[in-house]
Amino acid sequence: LALRAQAEPSKKFVLWPRIDQKTCLKSIRTAGLEPVVIENIIDGDAVRTDMEALRKQLEKIGSDNVLGVLSTTSCFAPRVPDDVEAIAELCATFGVAHVINNAYGLQCSKICHKVDQACRRGRVDAIVQSTDKNL
Repeated sequence: LALRAQAEPSKKFVLWPRIDQKTCLKSIRTAGLEPVVIENIIDGDAVRTDMEALRKQLEKIGSDNVLGVLSTTSCFAPRVPDDVEAIAELCATFGVAHVINNAYGLQCSKICHKVDQACRRGRVDAIVQSTDKNL
């Protein structure tokens, strides 16, 4: 909601790499925004974010209409965490916001490192943590 309040009215889309949890999707809709679901790709025995599809949607919809990307670090196998570093770089390139859902990630040093690198290498506007799941 804070990002929406600061944005131009035309920025009504949030790109969301699909995960099988509905909380993110509900939060986008509750904020009065329109989700654009980015379907995953199968890579061996893993399910990953389709970075090319994410880039194509940013180009198609246009950064003037996209509020941001909502990525996720915590998923259930075989879905692997989003490549938050690559997404941060893409968001910086297109000038759109990037929110990382890191609800369970605080307990994993590898994920914390990836989030830290995303902040250093690209654009990260907010990181959502969950103390009831981590502490």
